Amino acid sequence: MNLTAGCIVEFYAKGSQLEIAVVLSAAGGSVRLLLLNGKETTVTEKKILLTTSRPATGVADRETCRQNLIKANERRKGIAETINLEELHGLLYEEQRVYPIKELAGFLFEPDDDDSAAALFRTLCNDKLYFKDKNDGYQPVSIEDLAAAREQLARKQAQEDEENNLAEALKQMERAGTAADILVPHIIDLKNLAACGEEAKISKRLGNALDRADLNNPRKLFQALVKAGIFSADENLDIIRFKLPVEFGSEVLAEASAIAAITPAVNGRRDLTAQRTWAIDTPETRDRDDAFSFELLPDGGYRLQVHVADPAELIKPGSGLDKEAARRGSSVYMPDQRIHMLPAGISEELFSLNHEENRMALTFSLLFSPDCKLTAVEIFESMIHIEHAIDYDTADSMIAENQWLQQAVDFAESLKKRRAEMGAVMFPRQPELSIKVKDGEIIIERRDRDDLTQGMIAEFMIWANHAAAEYCRKNSIPCLYRVQEGDDNRPEFGDSFDPVQFFAAIKTFRKTTVSQTAGRHYSLGLSAYTQATSPLRRYSDLLIHRQIKAAINGRLPEYSVSDLAQAVLISDSAVSRAEEIMRNRERYFLHKHLKQLQKSGEVVFDGTIVEAGINEAVFYVDFFCSFKHCRRPSFDIAVGQQVLVKVTQIDLFDGTIRFDLRQK
Repeated sequence: MNLTAGCIVEFYAKGSQLEIAVVLSAAGGSVRLLLLNGKETTVTEKKILLTTSRPATGVADRETCRQNLIKANERRKGIAETINLEELHGLLYEEQRVYPIKELAGFLFEPDDDDSAAALFRTLCNDKLYFKDKNDGYQPVSIEDLAAAREQLARKQAQEDEENNLAEALKQMERAGTAADILVPHIIDLKNLAACGEEAKISKRLGNALDRADLNNPRKLFQALVKAGIFSADENLDIIRFKLPVEFGSEVLAEASAIAAITPAVNGRRDLTAQRTWAIDTPETRDRDDAFSFELLPDGGYRLQVHVADPAELIKPGSGLDKEAARRGSSVYMPDQRIHMLPAGISEELFSLNHEENRMALTFSLLFSPDCKLTAVEIFESMIHIEHAIDYDTADSMIAENQWLQQAVDFAESLKKRRAEMGAVMFPRQPELSIKVKDGEIIIERRDRDDLTQGMIAEFMIWANHAAAEYCRKNSIPCLYRVQEGDDNRPEFGDSFDPVQFFAAIKTFRKTTVSQTAGRHYSLGLSAYTQATSPLRRYSDLLIHRQIKAAINGRLPEYSVSDLAQAVLISDSAVSRAEEIMRNRERYFLHKHLKQLQKSGEVVFDGTIVEAGINEAVFYVDFFCSFKHCRRPSFDIAVGQQVLVKVTQIDLFDGTIRFDLRQK
């Protein structure tokens, strides 16, 4: 390769960018070049692709040299525009050999024309359809290879056109809020991308179109989808992120309809329809799965019967309904939406313990001594009649005039004291925040008072679940128990809620675990505990019902311990998913409410420091009824100190909120 000073060369500068230059000097494998812009650069000999046989000019006069280089470059560009590679290929393809570049140029131009050869070289570098690049020249591709290459090129062009059309449609959606027909097949992928970001799997074609439209950012894409009416402004993206099933399939609905048409009958069940039975729950509850009966016994003892809806009677293991319930794991209750584990026709009607209805139930009958010691447990299938199905507020208002209800409340309090004697931790009732959305309005209520009947029902359910666990343990029925370890140094609480005391205590508690063997539940103060009182809302409870029903009917257990463990593992994962979705949705509407408040000025609340870390502070906000975190403020803080908490920033899309602490 002639690399003497003054020679014009073609070389690769950056990547595959072809440039022209004049050689200033060459030595030791390095070549110093003068560029079109008058600047110098040094490259290795390997990057020099083509050199002329004649010098452009002497290199002493740099400007003259550069001007000659410019002229040569313009001439080569002009020649390149005249070259038709298709015609050249048609002339040479039959003779499948390699042509050196100057020989190849000789078929089109005068021999030994450096600029013509360079122009052809440039053209071949840019268009690789007709000739293959060989080490010592170029070879015409075969007719077959040319046809395949053209087909591939056509496909690539079609893809390019589609991506461009998609990109334009995406831009139009962002600008005008209209979704063109071309976007319809991609709507699901667009939703997934907006919800899941990088974790979403989309086609390369759609990804390229989003890049060109500058809509590959999940936040921007979400806003565009809202503008187009594909998403609502309050779209629950968690449903997409967690792949939460919302609608039931036609086969499952058909199975549910067939079951819902069944008329409940005693069928060997114990007839308790003449017994006083009440169901008490939240005002929003439509799938009532528990009720209770209560009576004072002549010896001064008590009989408590907790009646639990019995979907296990008709929903068989392995059925479509069963598989769907297992997949969902739990019902999901959100401020603006309810997603049931079972179709409404059976969860809200057939099995729900509704007002003045006869219902199939699994009854947990517990006998207590006058000092509230549990003396006997019986579990049986029953038919009950719901005398009242009311909410907690209504029930509380009836206590004063209803002696039976008052006795039940007093009995529940005695049971609670009994558990305290057994080592239970008696938490003070923490204020709760109720967040609901009705007709687009966010309704936030803070409940400060201790609802007597809500506490009563909670206590009754605790004992019923304990009875289920003890029944399984004593009868060697495979069961999964909820176990919590702890030491004897249980925290003591006052009568009222103290956030500092409460936060310090809960940090010491160990998590509840699932065990194949019965064990103590530290917080509850019970020797054994499982979950069996919500089979309409929680799949694990349905499994435990099947185990117990098999035993009381003289059948082998429905599940082995390993089967049960696997099923509950999946169920608990679904329950955790549901709990996270519910927390996130409540937080979303709380944050949205705060953003509305910010329109009227600063949003500041009273707070109490519960932990003063080196870099972080944890505080309790009475308005939120919860603990929050922020950076440690610049002023001195101490546990128990009262502060002002200012809401500084709220991001509804990513669910974050920032606070600033001020001295009070």
